[in-house]
Amino acid sequence: MNSIHCYCRLDDQQNKPERVTPTMDDSMEKEETNMCDPPVILVGSHKDKVINAKGETIGIECKKKIESYVKGVSDDACGHIRSEYFISNTKDDDSVFQKIKQDILTLARGMKSWNKAYPLKFTQLEKSLQEKMIELQIPIITFKELMKISLETPMPMNDEELMLFLKFHHEIRAIVYFEDLPDFIILDTQWLSDAFKCIVTAEKFQFDVSRHKMKEKLEDLNVRGILHTEVLDDIFKDERNVLYKHEQHKDDILNIMEKFDIIIPATRDNANEKPCYYVPCMVKSKPENDIYEMFNVTKDTCKKSTWLCFKFRFLPPHLINHLIASLSRNYKIAVVDTPRQEKREIALFRGIAVFELEETIKLRKLLLRTCPNLIQIQVLEFRKEIKTGMYKHIASFVTEEIDKIISRRFKMSNVKFEKKWKCDLKNPDSVTGLIDFSAEQDKIYYCEECTTTHEFNNEWSDLELSQSSEQIPSLNLYPEISDEKQRTGASTKFTKEINFTKMGMIALNILADALYDLLKPDKPNLRPRSDCDITHLYSEHRKLNKHIPSNLWGGSWQTIRNTDIAIGDDIERIRLTRNELQHSRIFKLEDKRFIELCNILSDLLKRFDHHNTPTRLYTDVMNDILAKTISAEEVKSIEKDILGKYTLKSLISEPLSCFCNVQYPLLF
Repeated sequence: MNSIHCYCRLDDQQNKPERVTPTMDDSMEKEETNMCDPPVILVGSHKDKVINAKGETIGIECKKKIESYVKGVSDDACGHIRSEYFISNTKDDDSVFQKIKQDILTLARGMKSWNKAYPLKFTQLEKSLQEKMIELQIPIITFKELMKISLETPMPMNDEELMLFLKFHHEIRAIVYFEDLPDFIILDTQWLSDAFKCIVTAEKFQFDVSRHKMKEKLEDLNVRGILHTEVLDDIFKDERNVLYKHEQHKDDILNIMEKFDIIIPATRDNANEKPCYYVPCMVKSKPENDIYEMFNVTKDTCKKSTWLCFKFRFLPPHLINHLIASLSRNYKIAVVDTPRQEKREIALFRGIAVFELEETIKLRKLLLRTCPNLIQIQVLEFRKEIKTGMYKHIASFVTEEIDKIISRRFKMSNVKFEKKWKCDLKNPDSVTGLIDFSAEQDKIYYCEECTTTHEFNNEWSDLELSQSSEQIPSLNLYPEISDEKQRTGASTKFTKEINFTKMGMIALNILADALYDLLKPDKPNLRPRSDCDITHLYSEHRKLNKHIPSNLWGGSWQTIRNTDIAIGDDIERIRLTRNELQHSRIFKLEDKRFIELCNILSDLLKRFDHHNTPTRLYTDVMNDILAKTISAEEVKSIEKDILGKYTLKSLISEPLSCFCNVQYPLLF
């Protein structure tokens, strides 16, 4: 249930279709506003095996069972539940199952995607691929094979349409496709899941005699999460699993597991050493000793930073594994130097990891820990005094990686976090006593946990610009608010200003570039890029009428569906993004809307990357903007550019003909 809620899109909760059921009373309507899509029906089987307590009915006992299962499910996630059924495996007749089917149909008719237009070409190719899967030993084809299958359909697709087909079906998790693995398109995601299970749950396949010759390596996998090459080879030779006799696909499967952060390539000390992988989700071991003792962290040998905490309303259990994988791409996982032990232990434990920030000299380490709804990091400094802003780059990197995992890679729209800090001496497993970052934080503070005072070094100072009053001395975007109010509310407001600034940079530069590059081949005498803004470029595309949107020109966010992924649809999305920014009079963007637009534009720019093939990918430029630190001067500059480019300049530079003889209203 928590996973369903993490991955459901925010736009699924908005713009729902008109009801297909009669109007309900006020109390029912109020209850429905707390419901989330997609809807979930709970079906409990084996009702005939439930033993009811004295005086209780079977139904009540079943409800108690359900309640015990959803204890750990967040209230938000429970908003997906619509109804529950308890069925007997021996007594119930078909009428019970018919009722469930009818309930599913009724809920489906109320979904946003019900009865929406869908490309006929997609349907034809989907049917052909279903037929092709019956012929295949394993559901894997190449892009060339896909092209050949498409040519045999009544309405063949060109290369661009096939790419859109693959990306759309990858997005809805019906197909697995990565552009850098064009010869490994997986048509059946269930098969891929079974293949993954053969590796990460290899223990179930370890009952033959081969387990004796590699029992230590199997223990490494099942307890410490270390996957050795010998174990991998044995898995592909086991005739009981779906990978049997498919060793030619081993590298591709491992590549995809790496992309999903299921495995992490381990660093090899020498070229002759056989490769192995870390599997974070398989790690069951806990540190034998206190983690500080394992790395000789004492008052005399090491300085500890304060804990930087990422507090979640709900922390998905797998998020920490994705973060460990992300960090391991930049930093080497530390090794515990234990005397009198032949095998060195890596510092990767259940919910805990230690990374080397300075791999050569090993005098600065990053400690990562998790506890309920909290991810926290701490730097262990073995050579220097900790100073203000010393670890701002680490804080920014970790924050960006978490944002990337949540918002861009896995699109967990409903997962939110806020950043706080706590005393370095505080129990790492404690989730209380967290302190908000504030520009007014005193250098000396009283710690209730330690019942004494400490010095706050502000080592994470640039985590948000608004956390340091020195960085925004001249920023006065709210003249109508008194100085006192502006100081006390600066953090939240300036974060929204940063959101708006970054989105403005994306619109003014990348989105306009994409439209210009798209138009240039069809308009030889196009004016220089510096003289073209989105208003002009949109009107030129509209006059050209080559890339027609699915819902024609001049639509709204409500009329553009997720499945509308033609070039014309993306031109409309750019216009709507530009309008939203230009029509803002407060130059702020809430976090929720910022993430929504980032997701929309990330997908949009991937399509333009494929269509325009720019020298540098638009998505790479967007990621650079999202990762950069924004100054107060840049906030003012973008506000000025938004006002300048989209008011006076657009009206003065546009020829009169652009505003005549059009069927739909232009941008204004």
